[in-house]
Amino acid sequence: MNRYETIFIINPDLGDDETRSVIDKFTGIVGAQNGVQLKLEDWGRRRLAYKIRKFHQGYYVLLDFAGVPAGLAEFERNLKIDDRILRFLSVKTGENVDVEALKAEIAAKVKPQAEAGPTPEVSEEAPAQESVAASPAVAEEIPVAVEPETSEE
Repeated sequence: MNRYETIFIINPDLGDDETRSVIDKFTGIVGAQNGVQLKLEDWGRRRLAYKIRKFHQGYYVLLDFAGVPAGLAEFERNLKIDDRILRFLSVKTGENVDVEALKAEIAAKVKPQAEAGPTPEVSEEAPAQESVAASPAVAEEIPVAVEPETSEE
C-alpha cells in the first residue's frame, strides 16, 4: 500500500449538511477500495487565489489515506465526475507503508495531546525567565562600552 494526501475543494454554495455528505461520500470511496483513512482535516471555507468556475471561495478538505494505486485511480475518477468538487490534487507521500504502524503512530500523537490538555501561557513564559536567571555567565560575556566622564568647567 502507498500513502497519499488529497486536497479537494468543494463548492462553497452548498449547505453544511450537503458539504458533510460530500466529505462522507469520498471517505467512503477510500474505504470501499480497501484503503485506510489516516487523517481528515476540514479546513473550512477559504478564499481562492483565483476564480474557479466563477467562485471566489471554496471549502477545503485534506484527506490522508493509505491505499493501492487502483484505489487512488477510482477515488480520483469520482472526484472528476462530481460537479460539487471544484479542484483536487493527490500526492503520493510514501511507498510500501505499514498500515498498522501508521495507525499506532497517529494514536500515539493523539493520546499525549488529549492527556496534556490546554497549557496555560504563564507556564510557557516561566522557563524562559528561569533560563536567563540561571545563566549569569551570559551577561558577563557581553562587553559593555563605558565612556569616561568629562567635566566641564
